[in-house]
Amino acid sequence: MKRQSMPKEFSGFFWALMGFCLPVFLWPLALLISPNLLKNTNLTDFQVTAMSIFLWVYPFVLGIMARVIYKVHQTAPQSGKRLLGISAVIFYAVLCYVAVVGFN
Repeated sequence: MKRQSMPKEFSGFFWALMGFCLPVFLWPLALLISPNLLKNTNLTDFQVTAMSIFLWVYPFVLGIMARVIYKVHQTAPQSGKRLLGISAVIFYAVLCYVAVVGFN
């Protein structure tokens, strides 16, 4: 079996994948501010629960998605780029919704 060599430089895709995973560093902040969702009287119990769950599990979801996107990119680079773009748009849309509605 032939051993794969390590890449010598980072491509644009890998920089984009790193940028996609960058919010993981903000997870401790998300854990600190998630109890403040309870102070918002405009939210239903379901919304508070869903937003709290999102703030607690998003690093794991980002990590799993990054791994899946990396594997897809190895076999089909165009599909990997498209999947990364779609995933980033969905993640940041949900994050903006939680920030705007949850902490209003």
